[in-house]
Amino acid sequence: MKISDIKLKIGEDESLVKQKALKKAGLKSAPYFRLLKKSLDARDKGDIFYTYSVELSDTPFEDAQEEIGLYSYPSKPVVIVGFGPAGLFCALSLARCGFNPIVLERGSNVDERKAKTEKFFSKAVLDPECNVQYGEGGAGTFSDGKLNTGVKSEYKQYVLSELIRHGAPECIAYLSKPHVGSDILPTVVKSIREEIIALGGKVLFDTRLSDLRIENGKITEIEYTDKKGKSRMEISELIVAIGHSSRDTYAMFFDKGVVMEQKDCAIGLRVEHLAQDINMAQYGKNIGVTADYKLTANVNNRGVFSFCMCPGGVVVPSSSEEGGVVTNGMSEFKRDKTNSNSAIVCQVRASDYGGGIMDGIDFVRGLEQRAFVMGGRNYCAPVQNVTDFLRDRKSSRFDRVRPTYSIGTEFCRMDDVLPPFIISSIRGAFSQFDRKIKGFASSGVLTAVESRTSSPVRIVRGEKLNGIGIENMYPAGEVGYAGGIMSAALDGLKIANAIKQRYIK
Repeated sequence: MKISDIKLKIGEDESLVKQKALKKAGLKSAPYFRLLKKSLDARDKGDIFYTYSVELSDTPFEDAQEEIGLYSYPSKPVVIVGFGPAGLFCALSLARCGFNPIVLERGSNVDERKAKTEKFFSKAVLDPECNVQYGEGGAGTFSDGKLNTGVKSEYKQYVLSELIRHGAPECIAYLSKPHVGSDILPTVVKSIREEIIALGGKVLFDTRLSDLRIENGKITEIEYTDKKGKSRMEISELIVAIGHSSRDTYAMFFDKGVVMEQKDCAIGLRVEHLAQDINMAQYGKNIGVTADYKLTANVNNRGVFSFCMCPGGVVVPSSSEEGGVVTNGMSEFKRDKTNSNSAIVCQVRASDYGGGIMDGIDFVRGLEQRAFVMGGRNYCAPVQNVTDFLRDRKSSRFDRVRPTYSIGTEFCRMDDVLPPFIISSIRGAFSQFDRKIKGFASSGVLTAVESRTSSPVRIVRGEKLNGIGIENMYPAGEVGYAGGIMSAALDGLKIANAIKQRYIK
């Protein structure tokens, strides 16, 4: 029996939920009870409360499970390129079904990756092969671990259950806006990797896909490069889960004639406010919960919106190429830092790039290089107070909000970093956002540049999910088919299922 619309005041003991559910159901007891959804209702600032949906049962609950069949396994390995959410869950699913996948990940394992990223955060020493974008767990490992998505899939609960089984907080199963936290995610992805290996899979870190051979509409052999040099491997299937930032790999695919197309993306800035200011604007008081927000506007016939909002978090140096500055946001599970931050990005259409398939990558790279120059050519980031940005004047000192970008910052005009159509659209959006969140435009600091919301190029796939004209190559995740941890994981599972169907007896 499912019971919904159970309300608890802020601070009430959560054990009361079961009592209220039993009363509402007209039952004295139920052997099994679980929370299905918990959300905060703050529409009336004078009456803020939690709402719950629960399930009662007299038999044990059964979690969603993958179907495991009998397969005629290929004689050559199934290879997955990239070990972010799409590659991670694709590999896990295939390993559980006996396919023994081999994963190539250009970055390092999560422990080494943490050491390399911390060196960049503190000393501006960038490893172009292992950073916030590349390495075990993908870019999501350093971006709060948000799991909400608009994608509809029967496997959502399965993904959440697997994350919990491997160390994520149990509350992600029922929170309306679940997140794991960048402090917990490394443990989770490492645990999943260990299961994949225990089941017979392999994960080759510090190993980059560098070439491939296509014959008669199939990839017959790949070349990969590691610290020892170049090696070749014959394969049966190739899953391409390289994320949005492996620009050299996109270029290699393009040179090989892989069918690709331009796509829209979004580019802008990171904005930081004091978390207590956002809390007051959203709740009207301190209720012991760090507030989030989701904002949208249409200015100059372009969408402007918040993206990857990180309550109580920090802005993270996220470059993956030398000579470019990139920002991202990150929160730990407790979300208890002084500032809250979010990307504020503007729609960039494929027509803004130029006519070539790879022009979008060049366009975005140029903005990152411009931010690098304006920041002082040392990976410091350009910054500007929100009030000065709206008046188009260079800031000379910080107001109440100080940036959290760890390497360092340099005051500049954002007009000198981003093109006019992005600047004017974001400026226009701030007045609309201020009407939704009081004080949004009267304090805060901006950091440039937020440029990795998605890839500006897509590897095209057909109805059977394989690349156009290449029957055994499967683009997956943020190569144009996902937009976040959950949607990428779901797409990885979709690709795994497609491969299993090819070999099922």
